[in-house]
Amino acid sequence: MKKKKFVGLTALLPLALFYVTTLPVYAEVTDFQTVDTSTEQTSVECQVIYKSTYDFSEEIPKYPELDVTAWGYEGIYDGRLHGITVDCKTEGATVLYSTDGKNYSTKKPEYTDVGTYVTYYKVEKDGYTTTTGSEIVKIKEAMIEFDADDCFTFYDGKKHGIDLNVKTDDCKTLYSEDGVNYTSKKPEYKEPGTYVVYYKIMRDNYETVTGSSTVTIKAKDNAVNNNGQNNSNKNNVSQNGGSQNNGGLDSGSTDGNAEAGISRVQTGDESNIFFYAVMFIASAFGLSTLKRRKEKRKS
Repeated sequence: MKKKKFVGLTALLPLALFYVTTLPVYAEVTDFQTVDTSTEQTSVECQVIYKSTYDFSEEIPKYPELDVTAWGYEGIYDGRLHGITVDCKTEGATVLYSTDGKNYSTKKPEYTDVGTYVTYYKVEKDGYTTTTGSEIVKIKEAMIEFDADDCFTFYDGKKHGIDLNVKTDDCKTLYSEDGVNYTSKKPEYKEPGTYVVYYKIMRDNYETVTGSSTVTIKAKDNAVNNNGQNNSNKNNVSQNGGSQNNGGLDSGSTDGNAEAGISRVQTGDESNIFFYAVMFIASAFGLSTLKRRKEKRKS
C-alpha cells in the first residue's frame, strides 16, 4: 500500500517541475517605516525622509585678484583740473568711475574749484574679482597777495587815504570806516586827525583778506610859528619906520619906494624866514644910507 502511494507522487513530480519553470518570477523590494503602534491613529501613507551630509572643509578656489593701486589729490587752487588716479597693472582691465557710488562710467570726474569731492571707482575684468573703492579730491583756497601801509602826512589841503596795493588779479576790494558796513569807495581825509580804515579783499577760490590801516594828518606847527614871527617883524618895521620919519626923513619918492619895498617883503611869501630876514636887513641898510646922504646935502 505504501509503495503505490510513493509511485503516485513520483509520477506527479515531473508535472510539478514543468509548471514551476513556466511561471514568471517577480521580486519587489519596498522600504518602509515601522508604524508606531503606541498611538491609536495610524497613517495609510508613510513618507520616507533621507538626510545626507557632505564635508565642504576643502577650500573652493576663488577668482584671482586684480593688481590695482588708487590715490587721491590734495592741493591749493591753481585753476587747473584735478581728479583721482587709478592704476591697474593687470592688462585688459576696465576702470569705471562714479560720483554717487551707483552710476559708473569710463569718464573720470575732475574738479577745478575749491572743495572736497569723493570719487568712486570700479575695476573689472573677466575671470578676475572686481575691485571697488573710493578716493578724495581736496582743493584748498589760494592766498591773495597784497601790500597795505598806513598814511602819515602833514596838512596840505589835499585828500589822503590808506595805501593798499592788491597784486592778485581780478580781486574785489571793499572799504569801511566802522568795520561793519563796506563799500567800494575808498575813504579819504583832508583835515588833521587820525582815521582808521578797514578793508576787505575777495576773489572766488581765494581766502578773503580783512584788515585795517590808519590815515594820520598832522597840523603844520612851522606855519604857526612863521605866522607869529612875521607878525612880530611887521610890528618892528612899523615902529622903525615911524622913528625914522620923525627923525627928519621927508616923504619923497625915494623914501616912498623904500617903504614900499619893505611892505612888499612883509606881505609876500612867508615860507622862508631867512629870506625875509635878509631882505629886512637890506632894506634897513638902504634907509640908513639914504638918511646919511640927505644929512650931507643939508650940511
